[in-house]
Amino acid sequence: MDLLDELHSRVLCGDGAIGTLLLEAGIPFERCFEELCVTEPERIETIHQQYIRAGARVIETNTFGANAVRLERFGLEGCVAEINRAAARIAVKTAHGKEVYVAGSVGPLGISGDEAAARGIDRAECFREQIGALLEGGTHLIFFETFMDFGEMEIALQAKNDLGGDLAICSFACAPEGRMSSGMLLVDAFTKLRELKAEIVGVNCMTGSHDMAQLLQRVPAENLLAAYPNAGYPKYHKGRFIYHTAPDYFAQLAREMVGEGARLIGGCCGTNPAHIAAIAAAIANLQPVRSKPVRVVAEAPPARPRQEIAGRKEPARPDHAGRTSDHLRTRSAKDVGIR
Repeated sequence: MDLLDELHSRVLCGDGAIGTLLLEAGIPFERCFEELCVTEPERIETIHQQYIRAGARVIETNTFGANAVRLERFGLEGCVAEINRAAARIAVKTAHGKEVYVAGSVGPLGISGDEAAARGIDRAECFREQIGALLEGGTHLIFFETFMDFGEMEIALQAKNDLGGDLAICSFACAPEGRMSSGMLLVDAFTKLRELKAEIVGVNCMTGSHDMAQLLQRVPAENLLAAYPNAGYPKYHKGRFIYHTAPDYFAQLAREMVGEGARLIGGCCGTNPAHIAAIAAAIANLQPVRSKPVRVVAEAPPARPRQEIAGRKEPARPDHAGRTSDHLRTRSAKDVGIR
């Protein structure tokens, strides 16, 4: 099996959220979800099994936040290698004997470049430590996801390249209009990533399936594209974030994403095995789209004066792991790896 070869000739289904299922199973919000790979491996294995039965051809390790910076919040910064190797081995064991690829999930560090410099943190070394352990555990590729800053993605990708030539998926969190939080156009980021030898590029989180389909209208089909939208936008109810997008509707939009050039489609926040089963059935007989018209991103609006926003509190928003928080500054679902 070779993922690149398959994506050149067919459309594949990825998995969905892990953290959403952990929360539904009663795991407290305050737990380090990555640590469950060591303390409760059977629980994580069961989730991988559910997604494989649903039709996922690519599953991700439960390691989105398993880097030293994020794990420090739990006093686990010295356990990076142990957690990532354990997570990889669980996923590899679950996929053994099946036509399933195991992707090592790697997220951003959760701090800015300036903060890393002020704290004396070598960002490249943080990524090398995590990626090295995932590769030692047997993953087939590395999935960089929910990155919001191109510079950090470049550092992470180079760290992987330093360790070997394994396949990478580079996925950004991006607004529906096709511009990242830095102002950089998503299509420009993809162009630069291809120059850096990234084989597969993509988008995940921050958008529901409808917005994801619209976002992909702005991306040329010649890219090998991955799309992992949220199950809509959550409502907070009685201490939980509820996602209302039904699997059938999610699957309908998955077909539209294929029409916009997506080759690998899975789910992010709020998705579960029912969503993945619906996607797998909906895209099973679809052929990749190799060319299409591309919508041009409008000129960026002028930035508002700093004083207009300086005192505004950043609203809570759902992040990749199925929780809500300021993505960079506070504990979040991403922090505990709950995609």
